Amino acid sequence: MKIESLRQMKQLLVTIATALLVVGCARNDITLFNQGTKDWEDIEVSAGGKVFEIEKLKGGASHALLFKGKKEGGGKVTAKMDGKMHQAEFGYFTPNMPTSATIYFEDNGTITPY
Repeated sequence: MKIESLRQMKQLLVTIATALLVVGCARNDITLFNQGTKDWEDIEVSAGGKVFEIEKLKGGASHALLFKGKKEGGGKVTAKMDGKMHQAEFGYFTPNMPTSATIYFEDNGTITPY
């Protein structure tokens, strides 16, 4: 009986550890793609209680943001192209669930989230 109790305790600890790892690893990812040839500058992405600043995204380039959200809420991106500010809202982020988003920047000044 003692060996069986130890096995059950071990299984319970493994189950708890696995559950904590799964919840603790809820990562979000946002990928930025510049589909055009013009550079986008002063990019600011806010999502899940985090704020990311990217100085420049050159034409044809991409940039990935991986993070663990700290609070619930929608995402927002602002960026400049040819001196003019553009913005878009996207997604919904929560600390306990991973969210993925892709944001496309185009030469006509459009920021399109998917």
